[in-house]
Amino acid sequence: DVDPHNCNLGGISLDKMEAEDLAVLKELVEEHLKLTGSDKAKELLANWSGSLARFTKIFPKEYKAAIEKGLAKATKAGEKVEDEPEKPAVASKDLEDIRPNSVAEPAKKRGFHEYSRKAMSYRPDKDRTLDWEEIYASTSKKSQQWHQLLKTQTARCMDCGTPTCHTPNQGGGGCPLGNRIPTWNQLVHEGEWKRALERLLDTNNFPEFTGTTCPAPCEEACVLGINESPVAIKSTELAIIEYGFSKGWIKPQPPQVRTRKRVCIIGSGPAGLAAAQQLNRAGHMVQVLERADRGGGLLMYGIPSMKLDKTEKVLRRLQLLKEEGIAFKYNIEVGKDVSLAELCMSNDAVICATGATQWRDVRGIEGRHLEGIVQAMEFLSAVQKSNLDAETGAAPMLKKTHPYEVQGKNVIVIGGGDTAVDCVGTSVRLGAKSVLQFSRRDEAPKQRPAHTPWPCWADTYRVDYAHSEVQAMHGRDPREYLVATKSFKPSATDPNQVGSVMATKVGAPAGSAVLEYQADLVILAMGFTGPDKSVDPMGMLQRDSGSNFKAQYGEYKAEGSPWPNLFMCGDCRKGASLVVTAIAEGRDCAARVDAFMMGDTSLPRAAPLAANPTFFQMPQKGDKEASLVKRFQRKKAKSGIQVSEAFERGLLVEPTADEPEAEVQPAVAPRAVSRRALQPRDAPAAPPQPP
Repeated sequence: DVDPHNCNLGGISLDKMEAEDLAVLKELVEEHLKLTGSDKAKELLANWSGSLARFTKIFPKEYKAAIEKGLAKATKAGEKVEDEPEKPAVASKDLEDIRPNSVAEPAKKRGFHEYSRKAMSYRPDKDRTLDWEEIYASTSKKSQQWHQLLKTQTARCMDCGTPTCHTPNQGGGGCPLGNRIPTWNQLVHEGEWKRALERLLDTNNFPEFTGTTCPAPCEEACVLGINESPVAIKSTELAIIEYGFSKGWIKPQPPQVRTRKRVCIIGSGPAGLAAAQQLNRAGHMVQVLERADRGGGLLMYGIPSMKLDKTEKVLRRLQLLKEEGIAFKYNIEVGKDVSLAELCMSNDAVICATGATQWRDVRGIEGRHLEGIVQAMEFLSAVQKSNLDAETGAAPMLKKTHPYEVQGKNVIVIGGGDTAVDCVGTSVRLGAKSVLQFSRRDEAPKQRPAHTPWPCWADTYRVDYAHSEVQAMHGRDPREYLVATKSFKPSATDPNQVGSVMATKVGAPAGSAVLEYQADLVILAMGFTGPDKSVDPMGMLQRDSGSNFKAQYGEYKAEGSPWPNLFMCGDCRKGASLVVTAIAEGRDCAARVDAFMMGDTSLPRAAPLAANPTFFQMPQKGDKEASLVKRFQRKKAKSGIQVSEAFERGLLVEPTADEPEAEVQPAVAPRAVSRRALQPRDAPAAPPQPP
C-alpha cells in the first residue's frame, strides 16, 4: 500500500507489476511465510489475487536509465535486442561497469553512486619482472588527467557519520593510525593538496611507506565496501605524500627548543623511526641504534625494492630524519657491542623496537640439515643488500653478489603470508626455472565468508603481485594448497644438497600417497615467534605466551624489567604485524615516554582514550588486575538472548555485570625538568591559571 505523496518521485518511479515480477514476488512471500510464520504473509497468500493490487514496483530512476542505456548500446544497425536472445548479457551488465571512473567535473554529493573505483595500477606482469623497480605504474610528472582521476575517486568518499575506515576494529579492519580519511579525501577533491598533506601528516609519520606496503585495512572497513568496491584510500594516500615531495613541501622540521633529555631507540624499523621522530619533535635528544649497515629495519632489507623503493622512499626519509637532528648509529648490536643495562643507565629512556625477528622453523623433519634450505629473511636480506651495494657502489657490480644462485633452478617457498609472496617475486626476478608456494590452508573463498563480515578484514581469495607474475612467466599460479611437508630428500648428484621435498595433503588419512616436488632451493617463510635473544641474552625481560616482550598496550613499560625507563613497542611487543600498526605503536609509545620524562605530554596518542576505550585496552578473560582502561558497560538486566557476534558491540570478551566504568590511572609524577622551564627566554610568560 504505497502512497505516492509520501515518496520521493524525483529519484524513483512507481511502475506496475509485470507477469514475471508477480511470479518472483509470490515465491518471496511464500518463503517469508515458511521461515518466519508471518501472519501478514499468510493473510496476503490467502487472497493472492486481491493482494496483487496492493503491490507497487519501485524502480530507482538512475538505475533504470543505466539499464536502458545498456540496452541502447546493445542495439546495432536497427536490430532489436529481442531479435538476439543469445546475447542477453549486455542488458544485465553490472551498473558499476557502466559508470565512469574519471570525469572533468565530478560531483561530490552523489559521487559514490555516479563513479566506479579505479585504484593505483600495476605495470604489466612480464615487464616488471625485468627490473627491481616498484611494481606500481606511476610517473613523476602528473598531467591534468591524473588530477581529474584523483578528484573523481575522492568524490566517491561518502564522508560517513561514523567513518569506520579510520578506526581499527578487532576483526583486522580500519586504520590503526586513525587517519582522517574523509577529511583529506574532501580536500583532494577540492584541489587543496597542501591542506590534505597537513591532515595526513597529523596522524601518519610516513605515508610513503604505508601507501605502498600497507594492505589497506581501511578499505576493508569502508562503508561503501558493504555492497560494492570501496574508496581507493591507499592510492589517494600515496598520491598526497608523493605530490607533497614533488612540490617541495616536505622539509626537515627540527625542534626549536631542546629538553636535554636523552632517549635511545633500539631498532630503526617503522616503530622505532616513528617513535624517534615524535620524541625529537618534543625536543629530546634521540639516538637510534641499528645492527645492520643501513637504517630502516625491515623497510630496508625485509621488504623487496619492487614493493618499496629504497632510494626514493626509505633513504630519502632517513636523510630527512637526520636533518631534523636524530642521530643514527649503524653496525651496533645491543647485547653484543653494548648491553641493555648500559643504555638504560646512560639515557633517560630506552625504547626497544627490534621487531619480531625470530623466525619459525620446521622441527623434527628429516633432511632439515641439507644445504639449500634457507630462511626467508636471510634470503630477502642478502638479495636486497647485494642490490643496494651494487646500486650505490658499495660493492663491485659482479654477476653474483649474494650467496643464493637461483638462475635456472626449482624453488619452493613454504608459507602463505606476505613474506612468502615476496620470496616468490624475488625468485622470479633472479631467474628461477619454476616457483611453487606451499600453504597448509585451503584456498580461500571468492566471496566474503561469514566468519569475517564487514568491517573485518575479509578472508577471501586474493591474487598478489608475485602470483600474477608467476602466472605470466610460467603459465600457472604458484600456490599449492593443503600441503604438509614430511621430509627433505638429498640431491642425486650431491648428497649434501637438497633435491626434493616430500609432502602429503593436509588431513589425508594415514598411508596416503606422498608427493615428491623437485627443489634446488627451499625457502622457509612460516612466520615469526617474537624477538630474538640478542637484546636480552640473559633472559631478564618477561615474555608473553607468544614469546614477545611483555608490556601492557597503552603503557609500553617492560614488565619485570630491572630498569624503570625501558619501554617496548612494535612487533617485539605485539608480534609480527603490519607496517601501519608498527608506526601506530611507535607514535603511541613516544607519547608515553614523553609523559614519563616530563610529567605531561603534548604528543598525540595513536589510540585516544576518549575516542573508544574498547579499542585501546582489551582486558583478557579472567584477568582480575586493574588495567589502564576498562570497558564501559551499563548495568542492565540480562535479557536471556545470547549474542554470539561480540565484534558488533566492539568487544572481544563477554561483559561482566559488576564491571565499573572506564577509568584512567593517574599520570606519572613529574621528573626534574618541567615544560615551563623549557620555554625560550624571549617567550611571554604563561598567564596564571585560575584556582
